[in-house]
Amino acid sequence: MNTRVPKIVQRWVDSIKKTDPVLQSKFYSKGAILLATYETMLLGRKEILGYMQRFLDKKNMRCRILENYTKIDYDRDTKIANGLYEFKFTDEKGETQSVIARYTYVINRGKIITHHSSENPQ
Repeated sequence: MNTRVPKIVQRWVDSIKKTDPVLQSKFYSKGAILLATYETMLLGRKEILGYMQRFLDKKNMRCRILENYTKIDYDRDTKIANGLYEFKFTDEKGETQSVIARYTYVINRGKIITHHSSENPQ
């Protein structure tokens, strides 16, 4: 098991603070699937873009990886990254909120083809 975060996942996490839905959706392949924390299954980059427009509409949004484990299938040029990340943002009352979520990214040929994210059970 490899603890190194795939470059595309780290770029996805780092770019959250830019709150740019177009930029965020470009990490995904055209036919990607996103199983988002607070949304039904999203199919394709167009639906993912719509979700990102809503998801990134928070003040001071940022994200950091807390834990990561990556499996690599060299024959298929595929990486599967699993771990925990933390989102922080400022709510409507001006208070900082923190959400820890678990994730799985399936990456093929440099694009995210499947992404699952769900709030971490407490």
